Amino acid sequence: MGKIKDIPKIDRPRERFLAKGPDALSKSELLAILIGSGIKGKNVKQLSEQIIRKFGDKFLDIKVDNLLEIPGIGQAKALQIVSALALIKRFYEELGPKDNIVLSSQDAISLTSDIRDKKRNIWYACISMQEMHY
Repeated sequence: MGKIKDIPKIDRPRERFLAKGPDALSKSELLAILIGSGIKGKNVKQLSEQIIRKFGDKFLDIKVDNLLEIPGIGQAKALQIVSALALIKRFYEELGPKDNIVLSSQDAISLTSDIRDKKRNIWYACISMQEMHY
């Protein structure tokens, strides 16, 4: 893949974001906008795809040192990415109880077990109320 400038404007991440919104972009394209530029021989889209592939489902736990291992990611770009993630995490923490936010499989298990317990408690309450009427 050549330079971003070689891609038709309508297909570039920034322009697509402006025209169609963030939902029209892949994770790597959104990351490409955040990173801003690539390196010699690798455009920003390729660089962001490499990062997404490397970290996968561990992406939200990236540290600056992890990113510095990737050729083309210097301290400034690593700080941009990690700072954006930290900002998002803080907003989610301020939204309220973590019980309603599923960020991992463990969160999902915990939430479903809570629902199962509540369902069981409601069932027991209904049985108790029926017994009181007899």
